[in-house]
Amino acid sequence: MKTEVLIIGGGIAGLALALLLGKTGLSVIIVEPRPFPLSSREEHFGRTAALMGESVNILKSLEIWEEIESKTAPLQTMRIIDDGNPNIEPVQIDFPAIDIGLNEFGYNVPNMMLHKILGDRAMASETISIIEGKLADFNDNIATLEDGKTIRTNLIVGADGRHSKLRDLVGINYTIKEYNQSAITCLISHSLPHNNISTEHHRSGGPFTMVPMPDKEGQHRSSIVWVEKTSDSDSFMTLNKSAFENALQSRTRDALGKIKLVSDPESWPLKAIIAKDLIAPRLALIAEAAHAMSPIGAQGLNLSLRDVDVLAKTIIEAARLGEDVGNKNTLNSYRKLRRLDVETRFYGVDQYNRIVSNNIALLRGLRRAGLKTLDKVPALKHFAMQQGLNSKTG
Repeated sequence: MKTEVLIIGGGIAGLALALLLGKTGLSVIIVEPRPFPLSSREEHFGRTAALMGESVNILKSLEIWEEIESKTAPLQTMRIIDDGNPNIEPVQIDFPAIDIGLNEFGYNVPNMMLHKILGDRAMASETISIIEGKLADFNDNIATLEDGKTIRTNLIVGADGRHSKLRDLVGINYTIKEYNQSAITCLISHSLPHNNISTEHHRSGGPFTMVPMPDKEGQHRSSIVWVEKTSDSDSFMTLNKSAFENALQSRTRDALGKIKLVSDPESWPLKAIIAKDLIAPRLALIAEAAHAMSPIGAQGLNLSLRDVDVLAKTIIEAARLGEDVGNKNTLNSYRKLRRLDVETRFYGVDQYNRIVSNNIALLRGLRRAGLKTLDKVPALKHFAMQQGLNSKTG
């Protein structure tokens, strides 16, 4: 079996890359352990992603945004509340997108829905093949699957997540940062409208974020990303539905009125991982195989889709020039274009998470003073919003 590009991993990033390449006529094979077609479990899956402008533009270029948009909610205001001490009045600051000339910062998109749409498009593509299986080895330009199949390729792409088998096979080392935190996600309905405001409470255990979702069946809805110390998270996950709803209600400070669970809560431990390199001979890493981080600031999938966009453009340009898409120049170009953005976001999110997930009096005072200063100095506030959106890599 032979292909120009072999992608290990059929998640959102891997599928998006395949579709960007496939529409130019390049042959692509995706190896994915889960069976296709994908089933949609949107109602029972609480994980969503806040996709910013560049990520939305990628989905538009794939001609799937029209199908997605009605199932998303625009994020028109970002609200931060320093809520770390119950004995002190919280400090709140709003960042309206209109202040920097935008209608919205981005959209909140259900992960499962986006994954299924991308998967359906990939299955319908004449230039993309999807193989159910697992990678066993990669040597020179030949990948061997666990069932013994071999695939010859000019370029192999690791899109197989934070526990990437491909990354380990080729010996790319990585740095891992432990937080002793876990993230809980779920969908809720609530009696008051969210007014397209995404609210992030900074608490000592970690951020508690309420992200708008579109109304459904007459219900106002939001997704929750709740970060806690792992020991506390484990305790919350043992609560019955009523007790869990009460814990959520307390943390929302009743900003959304009466709330009810729509999906079962899910939880996973948080670890930040960054690969020491993005490339090896005939290999490129993207998305969580290259970097995984805390959900604070909603950087993860946006960073991954920027990997996808840059790698796709680099490969397509090499093919247009008649070059080998897996040659050293192509891979070096990808690494050069992505390294600064990846490292800046990774270490920035790491430090931000450590600062806000902390109730040390000095840090709490600095956080509160910083928010108050931003709120009083419009130019500084606008600069902060622009920097949050800025993803230029030079």
